Amino acid sequence: MYLSDIIDFMNYNIKQILGIIANAPQGIAIYDDADLNIRFVNPAMLAVWGKSDDIVGRKFGDVFPTFTEQGFTDLLLNVWHSGVTYRATAYPAEITIDGKSEIKYFDFEYQAILDESGRTSSILHTSTDVTPRKKALQLLEEQDAMMSFNKELELLTNNLSHDLKNPLGVIKMGAQFMRSKTNMPSSEIHKWCDAILASIGSMESILNHTLRVNEVRLYESSHAYVAMSEVIERVCTEIKNTLDAPSAQFQIGELLPVFGDGSLVQQLFYSVVGNAVRYTTNETVPTISIDSELREGATIYYVKDNGIGIPEDEMANLFELFYRGSNARDFDGTGVGLSLVSKILKRLQGSIHIESKIGEGTTVVLTFPVPKFQS
Repeated sequence: MYLSDIIDFMNYNIKQILGIIANAPQGIAIYDDADLNIRFVNPAMLAVWGKSDDIVGRKFGDVFPTFTEQGFTDLLLNVWHSGVTYRATAYPAEITIDGKSEIKYFDFEYQAILDESGRTSSILHTSTDVTPRKKALQLLEEQDAMMSFNKELELLTNNLSHDLKNPLGVIKMGAQFMRSKTNMPSSEIHKWCDAILASIGSMESILNHTLRVNEVRLYESSHAYVAMSEVIERVCTEIKNTLDAPSAQFQIGELLPVFGDGSLVQQLFYSVVGNAVRYTTNETVPTISIDSELREGATIYYVKDNGIGIPEDEMANLFELFYRGSNARDFDGTGVGLSLVSKILKRLQGSIHIESKIGEGTTVVLTFPVPKFQS
């Protein structure tokens, strides 16, 4: 074969390759110097950019000042000087075509082509518009979030209807009793009025807590140090009234401040302490201890009761929605509390651990991280 034949053969194959590249559905561009000169662009890439082929021979940064503002020119320059290929998946870019700007998403690669000395001789840029895929995934995520939100609303409604039964019962009983007694002493009237007012206060508290939890997903939490002595005192008082548990004894230890959203922290302890009181009502002296310590960069709270305990083989199911222990069926409850607690702690970037023995009680361990700048 003559040299001219070899050259013709090579030119034919180069034309074939360029034809394949030109007709490829994937966007392709080549930059051939450190100034990011655009040496080649196929029609698919021109369509993505909204440009014509007169950009060939010009610098990338000059043609696309908005891409430079978005950091793409710096990425290309880094690839050129380092020789390290850069890849991205579903990366957002603001594309302006005919004066109209739109955010699109791309899977793209800046591949450094190296010469024999290991230096970059060109950059092969490949890009695929994945905006439809990205939007479809976003739509699915939004639908999942809406389904989750609806489910949480249902849970909150069930929890609310349950927790309101006790104070409503007290109000109803008090009203019926006073109505049936025509000559009731004023002291007895005052007693029942106090009980009714306390129940109304409990209902207000329950409604407020429920609304706060419902609003968790609708606002950015405002984190700060929460004075726990005030929170625990309020929670214990409200729970004794709500659950009609006057014999419940609270042993309060050190109450270190917790870093988080005050409303969420209060709702969290309302659920945990409420469970502790609820499952000790059959004890001669229902006792709940609340203590805390600072350990390994976190504030640890311990809520311990002397109640019925939890079967060991059921511990793994405690945070499931509506789950209730097999030995808890004789006690009021919906199985919502611990699930709600775990969701709140997740938002506060904390954790929960439970230790329990049948007939000996349960200890709930709550861990709240301390901000590094404060530790």
